[in-house]
Amino acid sequence: MSFFKRGIVVVERAPATWPKFVGIDNYIRLFNDPDFFNTLAKTVGFVVIAVPAVTAVSLGLAILLKNRFFGVGAVRAIVFFPSMISLLITGVVWKWMFGLNSGLMNYLLSLIDVAPVPWLDNGTMAQIAVVIVWVWASAGFYMMIFIAGLTTISEDLYEAARVDAASTWRIFTRITLPLLKPSISLVVILSSVEAFKVYELVVSLTGGGPGRSTVYLIQTIYETAFTKANQAGVAAAQSAVLFLILLVLTAIQLRISKEKA
Repeated sequence: MSFFKRGIVVVERAPATWPKFVGIDNYIRLFNDPDFFNTLAKTVGFVVIAVPAVTAVSLGLAILLKNRFFGVGAVRAIVFFPSMISLLITGVVWKWMFGLNSGLMNYLLSLIDVAPVPWLDNGTMAQIAVVIVWVWASAGFYMMIFIAGLTTISEDLYEAARVDAASTWRIFTRITLPLLKPSISLVVILSSVEAFKVYELVVSLTGGGPGRSTVYLIQTIYETAFTKANQAGVAAAQSAVLFLILLVLTAIQLRISKEKA
């Protein structure tokens, strides 16, 4: 489709809607479009911030909840629950919570005499809000991956380290992290793919605003295909670029993981 000029709907009786082969013109047009590169840069920026954040948060939760104690199953279920909710619903709920004058977040800040924060009315703050909500909605799922990885590490290694009077930080950096590399690689790859595909959350939380400060790549592809006449070929070219980015990113991550292992 990316090599054709066409719309989403092709009507047999309307020749104007028939696909027309244009070769690589859609790609040439795409790479000469500054708006596309601006959107791509914002998407990459979101991934660069959100993926390390969700990895760190989910790993921290896994370490806290890996041990058995009374009620640990319930706590894990509560932490995991946000990942089961539709991102559309999550965005609607958090949009209310981030409200400027009536939102829960600003109400809590007012209790400590902090001025209301324009979470969704300022471009930078809206981007931060999207990261916060995405991490909240995703961390529980990746936490379970880390818990599975932590259970494979022998307790004998930790006991030996404690006998040698190793500090908690040294045990974490010399035992836990190295043996968790497969789990970390999996989480980074999965979260990177999901971060590049972020769409439903943004639509329901910010609508891409204020302005177009939170319009990311998937929303741009959707708008190009479904709101612009005969631009489905361009949208397909955008999708192909996204596919190549994810393919290269995954290949690099798997290669790094394999070399470190």
